[in-house]
Amino acid sequence: MSVNEANTLDFRKLKYYRHNSLILVISSNQQLLSILAEVSEAEKYNCIITSNGEDAWELILQRRPAIVLADWSIPDISGLALCQRIKANLEYPDLVATYFILIVEAFNYRKRQIGFDTGVDEFLGNPVDQSELKTRLRTGLRTSALMQSLTWTNQRLLAQNDLLDALNLSDPLTKVLGEAAFADIIPKMLLQFQGYGTYKGYGFLSVMLIDIDHFYQILQSYGENIGDEAIKAIAGRLSHSCMANSLIYRYGLDEFACITPHHQELDGENLVNNFLSSIRSHPIAVSSGLLFPLTISIGCVVLALDDQTGNLADRSIDNLVAIAARSLDQCQKSGGDRAFIEKFEQTKTREGFQK
Repeated sequence: MSVNEANTLDFRKLKYYRHNSLILVISSNQQLLSILAEVSEAEKYNCIITSNGEDAWELILQRRPAIVLADWSIPDISGLALCQRIKANLEYPDLVATYFILIVEAFNYRKRQIGFDTGVDEFLGNPVDQSELKTRLRTGLRTSALMQSLTWTNQRLLAQNDLLDALNLSDPLTKVLGEAAFADIIPKMLLQFQGYGTYKGYGFLSVMLIDIDHFYQILQSYGENIGDEAIKAIAGRLSHSCMANSLIYRYGLDEFACITPHHQELDGENLVNNFLSSIRSHPIAVSSGLLFPLTISIGCVVLALDDQTGNLADRSIDNLVAIAARSLDQCQKSGGDRAFIEKFEQTKTREGFQK
């Protein structure tokens, strides 16, 4: 969820959050408790009440309430001290998102200033007004829901970044996926064709190996830096020309792999044509001002998935890559700037053609 999405929470989700989030009230003020009972019944709030500060702290640790509503004065600990314990607790940093409402006299600005400095989110005037209480609780639950959404989003992004760093999935030069990602992800993708997962419903899988024609001549003539720029440019064009669900990998010095699930058999052929034309249509420009009219060769195998058997054991990624590699070798021996596609079906019949 993006920040914009978090700021425009779906009303139904917000309503669910309001009715299922806990409000902890620490007070012995009978007027407040009477008004709170009416408001809770009308708004379907989930509230628990205690008059003891240490009991409240245990409830906070155990139940993680969305809102804490506390008196300034509590028999064993002040509301202000409880707020400070929540907001500044290094052992439980997630508590900082707890929305803390402190009850103070309506015009006691000194207490309010001290409260803000301590971390109080909002104040409720004493004596308590029912409409003001409703407003404070609604604001608190809305803010708490937003904070939860942002926290979940940040945690998910951090986890994804940690995963990418740990697995070294991205190729440093081209920023497409690297060989480690190919070895790790593709077997898991194949398993998802067995009647469940992200790729359920697709009828075909294309596995392509893509090589830059005559690349070593560029290295010998212009050096490694120019070669790296050419590789980056090729990777960019392939990434822009692939299908939305394609996965592009750097598979060697000047070689790439592309894995694409699709619904129609011809989708694989169309993707091959897009790749070929994207490279041959315009020369590759590098920073020195040179233009290279590069081309690529593509070896491709199109696997027809059999939903009846749901068994891909005899069609492992190693087998598919080996077939694509043979097709690529045939393209290069034929002069490059072409593709050879093999169809791998249940009967293991194959047919190829050039572009």
